[in-house]
Amino acid sequence: MGTQGTAYQKVDCRFDKIACVSNWVKEYFCKAVDYKGDIEVLYNTNETEDVYKKSLLHVDDVSFGEDCFNLCSVGKIETVKGYDRLARIHKKLLDSGINNKVCILGEGSQKKEITDYLKQNGLENSFLFFGYQTNPYKYVSKCDLFVCSSLSEGFSTAATEALIVGTPVCTVEVSGMIEMLGENNEYGVVTENSEEALYEGIKMLLDNPDLLAHYKEQAKIRGKEFSTEKTVKAVENMLFSL
Repeated sequence: MGTQGTAYQKVDCRFDKIACVSNWVKEYFCKAVDYKGDIEVLYNTNETEDVYKKSLLHVDDVSFGEDCFNLCSVGKIETVKGYDRLARIHKKLLDSGINNKVCILGEGSQKKEITDYLKQNGLENSFLFFGYQTNPYKYVSKCDLFVCSSLSEGFSTAATEALIVGTPVCTVEVSGMIEMLGENNEYGVVTENSEEALYEGIKMLLDNPDLLAHYKEQAKIRGKEFSTEKTVKAVENMLFSL
């Protein structure tokens, strides 16, 4: 990609600094365009105090009972988010004897396709769509597990917010997840990006309540690293360095 790389280098040399949302994006960008200039990683800023306060509000349109595990995900219902495979994982967990409910917060064009699958398999009452919510945090905070089933991501704001409200995260490996959750799953569980691997990761957590409780505590610890104060300070430091 010599010509394309040269073209990119002619453009990017006009900038004093390039910022990427994750180390994965940085490495991919540098490799794709053979870029060796000044570049750094700045994570997305979250209004952490506001997110946490909103997470404490009561939910009255769904019951988070103790008779089953409550899973959730936040995002547009499009192919890239992989909610069709999450629906199949939901069924497989039920078939294996693990009682679980899935809540999806978002809207999108793939909703009808997934709804048809749910109807065909009698899952309409356990795999639920709550549409776009201005306050998804109150739902996420009351769930046992946040799941990212995406085919690709930049740096998942929804997963970061799950950590902030203290909800464990199980995700496939997409951009930013390993640096978010640790090289050795210190703060959450990262699986290969496949339906079977994600199923096994979720099942492992739901089969081991102590492990799930451990990751709930780890989520609270890791969430502090993405505080408004720290992420804004990083941006300020970058700007002052110019």
